[in-house]
Amino acid sequence: MVALARRTTAAFCLLFVAGCVTDELVVYKETVVTKASIKPFIGVYHVEEWPGNAKPESVRVTEKDEDLHFSYSLPDKKVQLHFLLSKIPNSKSELYLLSIPGQDDTNQANMFFIGKAEKGQTHIWAVFSNLPVAKDHLKFQDGKAKEVKKFLAKRADAFVMANEPQVTLKNPER
Repeated sequence: MVALARRTTAAFCLLFVAGCVTDELVVYKETVVTKASIKPFIGVYHVEEWPGNAKPESVRVTEKDEDLHFSYSLPDKKVQLHFLLSKIPNSKSELYLLSIPGQDDTNQANMFFIGKAEKGQTHIWAVFSNLPVAKDHLKFQDGKAKEVKKFLAKRADAFVMANEPQVTLKNPER
């Protein structure tokens, strides 16, 4: 399970995606990755699929002051952000919630993504209001998702099965 969680850390790389925005930071406090379990998440992930035309070659995940951070470079911008990772309750597919608190690079918006590791790869989903499962079961107001924790705990597995991931990363070799 720790290896699976390590591979999901790169999910937070979808900074350009609107629709994964919330007023409040979404995190499952009871299953958040703590200092004792941070090490398996650290590494450099090769980017295989990425939305848009500008695609970084890799994403680096590091630990700083007991927190997880990720960074990547684009031709005109370097991104470095803090994030939280927690296991989604009731997920039979071992899905994780990747939460990015509001920061300068996110225009102070709280963002969230779903992540799943498979052998050799990590897949990341942005939750848009017009996608299957979300359009029928997740509330959006003014472009921001509402009741995200409840939606994910009940329907994250169904959402992942019904939608293609926007990001695919090759996991670091250990």
